[in-house]
Amino acid sequence: MITRRMFSSATAATAAIAVAGRFAPAQAKKVTVAFSQADLINDWRVTNQSDMKQHIEAQGWRFITASSDDDPAKQLSDIESMLSQSPDVLVVAPLESVALAPAVGLANDAGIPMIVIDRTLAAKPGEGEFKAEIVQSHYDSGKLLAEKAVELLKAKNGSPKGSVVRVGGIPGSSPVIDAGKGWADVMQPYPDIKVVGTANGGFTKEGGIRVMQDFLQRFPKGKIDVVWTDYSDMTMGAIQAIKSAGRTEILGYLVGEGGQIQAIEAVVAGEIARETQTPPYFGEIVVANVKKLLAGQTIAAHQNLPILVFDADKKDAAEAYLKSITAKGLKF
Repeated sequence: MITRRMFSSATAATAAIAVAGRFAPAQAKKVTVAFSQADLINDWRVTNQSDMKQHIEAQGWRFITASSDDDPAKQLSDIESMLSQSPDVLVVAPLESVALAPAVGLANDAGIPMIVIDRTLAAKPGEGEFKAEIVQSHYDSGKLLAEKAVELLKAKNGSPKGSVVRVGGIPGSSPVIDAGKGWADVMQPYPDIKVVGTANGGFTKEGGIRVMQDFLQRFPKGKIDVVWTDYSDMTMGAIQAIKSAGRTEILGYLVGEGGQIQAIEAVVAGEIARETQTPPYFGEIVVANVKKLLAGQTIAAHQNLPILVFDADKKDAAEAYLKSITAKGLKF
C-alpha cells in the first residue's frame, strides 16, 4: 500500500530528477574557448600562445586554436570554422585591424561572445557580441620611444634635430599604427627630427637584418642618428646588420618595442637606449573575463595591460628584471 506521504515523496523525487536532468547537461558541458592567433612567427607570439593554452586548460576547459600564418583571409576563415564548433567564447588576436573587422559580424551572427587581445579591431568593443578588447597601449609605447629619441638627439646634436629610420612591423597592424601616432604626437614640436626611411621588417629578425642592411646602404655614416624599431626580433636583426657593416656609431642610438630577453640584455650592454615591453601574458586576464561572461556578468569594454620600460642609463632595473625572468625560464 502506498500512503499519501510516500506518494508525495516519490513525486518530489521524480520532480527533482526531472529538474536535475534538465539542467545537468548544461552544467556538465565542458567550456570551450576558441582562440584565433595572428601568427606564430616570433617568440612573443609563441609565448602568448603557450600562456593562453596553459591558463585555459588549467580551468579544465577545452582549448581550440588556429594560427593565421600571417594571412588575414585565413584568419577570417579560421574564425568562421571555429565559430561553427559553437565555442562558449571566441578570443581573437587580430593580425590586422581593418582586415579582421568582419570577425565582429561573424561573432554576432553566431551569437558567440568575442574578446580581442593584444591588437585592436576597426570596430567598437562593448557592442553586440564584441564584448571587450584587452590591449596594451602601443600609442604610449610610441610616445616613450619618441621621448627617448628626442633626449638622445639633443645630447648628440646639441638640439632636437636629426635623422631617424624605422624598422617597422606589418603596416596594417594596430601596434604599428598606434605607435606611429604616439611618436608623431611627441615629435610635432620638433620639425628638425625627421623619419627619413621606413620599411616593413615583418616582426622577424631576418626582416630586421634585411631592412637595416638596406638603410645602411642608402644612408652613409653620419646620416642615421636614431634607429626606431617595432619589435625586439627586428631590433636584434638591425644590431646584427649594424655590427656586420662596421657601423658601430649607431649602437646606443636604437629605441624599440618588445622587451624580449635578448633586447633587454642589449639595453644592459648599452646597445639599445630604450626598450619598451608589451608582455605576451594575456591568459590570466582572459580567463577572468571568460568566467564573468559565463556567469552572465558584464565586462569592461576596454581593458589595458601595463607596459614596462628599460633604459640603458638605468641598467640596474633592467638587470634585476633579467634575473627574475631567467630564473623562471621566461623570454619576456
